[in-house]
Amino acid sequence: MTGASRGIGRAVALHLAGAGLRVFAGVRRREDGEELAAAGVGIEPVALDVTADASIEEARRHVSEASGGSGLLGLVNNAGIATPGPLEHVTRGELEAQFGVNLFGAVLVTRALLPLLRQARGRIVNVGAANATLAMPLMGALSASKAALEAVSDALRVELRGSGVRVALVEPGMTYAESEKEPFAAHVRSEIDAAIERLPEASRPRYGPALKRLEALNLRALARAAPPEEVARRVHHALTAPRPRTRYWCGPDAKLAALLGRFASAGMRDAMWRRTLGL
Repeated sequence: MTGASRGIGRAVALHLAGAGLRVFAGVRRREDGEELAAAGVGIEPVALDVTADASIEEARRHVSEASGGSGLLGLVNNAGIATPGPLEHVTRGELEAQFGVNLFGAVLVTRALLPLLRQARGRIVNVGAANATLAMPLMGALSASKAALEAVSDALRVELRGSGVRVALVEPGMTYAESEKEPFAAHVRSEIDAAIERLPEASRPRYGPALKRLEALNLRALARAAPPEEVARRVHHALTAPRPRTRYWCGPDAKLAALLGRFASAGMRDAMWRRTLGL
């Protein structure tokens, strides 16, 4: 799996290892890998940067050799990043970074490991986000990249039909362990402050207060965040159940977002966001 260092990825890796599976945990930092290996029997850290072709190929080679020709039971594409800001002022680099990790990385890692997945008639589980269905203003780049991952999952599921490889999409809402809430709250405040600082002076009266409302919205959601083990259970089901679902929503906010995104009119959704963010 990719993005196994912390948060959802760490919880999924530990859960799968606890269920008796051998987990190749993709991490970018060696110390994160060492900590994971010490935390769970059956976890084997693999250095992996999903934005670097050479790193993906090295990870593929490592997993292929380590599997001893038996193939791969599953791939969990979990790596993801998010940078807040109005699309008017998101830089090309910020946009490319979010799509590079959240979408292109998932596709490229999947392509690299498909021969091993076909060999074992394995599963692909893509970890999306609730705001793929209900696009969130001021988080438009994240919503767009996760919506694209949803489209890729749908297309890939049909393309691989008959190969024995199944594809599922897991869409969590706000998901954090109690021990992670305080550090994430500090991260949210820092990211919002940085986003406001990057705004041109003329745009701060419009977007600055809206970004502070987004900060407050995230902090309220964090207080009732679902535990990452809830996502881990759904990933486990998607990887091992005889009849896995094509989509899994995790947490009440994810289910609400799915309902609003599919059944509320565009006018209703726009009015909701205008009231919430003051835009």
